[in-house]
Amino acid sequence: MAQDVLVENLDFSNKEIKYSGVFSKPSGDGPFPVVILLSGMGLQTRDWSFAGGKYKMAKVIADFLNKEGIAVYRFDDRGYGESTGSAESEVPFDVLSADIFEAVKLLKSRADVQSVGLLGHSLGGILAIMTAGEHTEVDFIITLSGSYQNGAEIKMEQASTLKRWRTSAEMTDEEVVRKGEEFAEASLSFSNGGEGLETMKEILKELVTFQIMTLPADIMAENLTVYKDTTEFIQKSYEGAVDYYTSAHQKSFIAYDPAEGLKKVNCPILILFGEKDNHVTVKSNMPKIGKTLLTNSFSDLTIKIIPEADHGYSGPQYFDKGEMVPQVLEFISNWINFRKYYSK
Repeated sequence: MAQDVLVENLDFSNKEIKYSGVFSKPSGDGPFPVVILLSGMGLQTRDWSFAGGKYKMAKVIADFLNKEGIAVYRFDDRGYGESTGSAESEVPFDVLSADIFEAVKLLKSRADVQSVGLLGHSLGGILAIMTAGEHTEVDFIITLSGSYQNGAEIKMEQASTLKRWRTSAEMTDEEVVRKGEEFAEASLSFSNGGEGLETMKEILKELVTFQIMTLPADIMAENLTVYKDTTEFIQKSYEGAVDYYTSAHQKSFIAYDPAEGLKKVNCPILILFGEKDNHVTVKSNMPKIGKTLLTNSFSDLTIKIIPEADHGYSGPQYFDKGEMVPQVLEFISNWINFRKYYSK
């Protein structure tokens, strides 16, 4: 049954870093189960806003769960929006996980909170696994297209599924895929302390140059109001790409294996995948989870594939309307509410 919703601004800190967020709950004293929403890769505000604000994924999730008797806490990413500190994209996973745990502790201290879970999308799913594996205070986790491959495996697969690594117009699709695989291999070597940096730089230089030189005239003109000429535009963009792909954040992404991290999680787990997700595919992730299940037993683990869902759990007929695909939110709320009677 739908309920009235109460909303309050709520911040949390980890040392000198302040996260700015919003806590929403059904009216009444509670206590309520609460989910902390963890965003995917790329800096995002508490709404997880896509398509120029048409699709606010986190707000859609929060609004639905609140009406089903579940509280939600969502916040601006580190170093973005109203949150302070170094940008999330520059920070290693263990630091981000420590930040998340501060939010868990804050919510655990509230009289209106019954249990605290983590609901992570994509990268957020990986961080949910890491945090729950280290802290038994986390009562449950939900991963929405949270990968169970390490970052090198993800990049290797996306070389084929997304074909982002085109560095010239003459390249065949097979050559584009191979270029992406080459970059993934170099990234893994570099992240593990080996060679690979020069190969990464060479490919990034080719990629950035090609992408900039093939921009539409109006987009190029707009950028040249910021840079003095095309040469500076390419050089600054290249330097930014190198900084990003060699950051501590990316090293964590490449090296951390969520399937191994899953073995340390003892709370209830809900794993969701989108049937049409080309970023984190069912085909590649299920075998990794299966191997974990062969060696570890879990008292409460649910896996579901959502029909028609893409990486954002929307689709062509829903995205522009700002909606998620049918059944995903219903399934999540039912799963949480079924377990609220035996939380820790």
